Amino acid sequence: MLEFEILACGLFRPDQLAIYYDSSLTMPSSPAIHAWMDNLWQEKLAHARQRNVPLYDAPLFRLVEAGVTANNTLTLMLGNTGYKEYVTTREPEFANRHTHQELGNALGVCSVVETSDGHILLDKREGVDMYVGRYHVIGGFFERGLDTTSESHPDPFAAIRREIHEETGVQPDDIRQQHCFGAVYDLLTPHAELCFLTQLHIPLATVLARTPLDREIKQLRSLHITAASLRNFILEHHSNISPTGEPNLLLYGRWKFGEQWFEEAMGQISFG
Repeated sequence: MLEFEILACGLFRPDQLAIYYDSSLTMPSSPAIHAWMDNLWQEKLAHARQRNVPLYDAPLFRLVEAGVTANNTLTLMLGNTGYKEYVTTREPEFANRHTHQELGNALGVCSVVETSDGHILLDKREGVDMYVGRYHVIGGFFERGLDTTSESHPDPFAAIRREIHEETGVQPDDIRQQHCFGAVYDLLTPHAELCFLTQLHIPLATVLARTPLDREIKQLRSLHITAASLRNFILEHHSNISPTGEPNLLLYGRWKFGEQWFEEAMGQISFG
């Protein structure tokens, strides 16, 4: 069973993203829904304190729509949400009774980070509120106020560079080039993520010598990439990769090893 949906895919440079942002594009709500979210949020905060897991509200972008135009432009329509809205509306008792467009639909960013000597970086999630013990690529949420240009325009490339720097210590100057693979949707904890490819011009040993800004990643892991090693990793850990990390790895494999590799891998995890 697939835990994700691919909403839009391709290979997009920063100038091939068309982003339309309207702060009024928020989740449909009511006083009753607000009251329910407030009560549940207080329960979540208390539980997080007991587990010593950081949990706080943050202003996030909300994905309203994603698509690809005939001239290979990734179009994104964004609105406003927050982490509190995401955490509460992902609850099955709410999410299962509403369409995706009626949820918080927080937008995250994640990236396959490829070193100059052919490794990719992986995280096995610890000290977080979801998907503990699962593999993930480098990523986080797309935050309003942090990840914007000087014109207050949402900049997802800035968001993923920030996350990579915070979680691995990789500097902007270490990055050779970046592309966006498109948008995917996590069906288990409903929200969207933009998937990226980040290619470095430094080897794995240099990455491991960098000092992260935070300690969210307890131990940075890696995988030496060949067509076989990537396919085998996805098949072996299919049920133990996050629902946004897995499509990012698959889209990376599609870019690196071709459409046939991608179709075969998708077929194996879909029906295997």
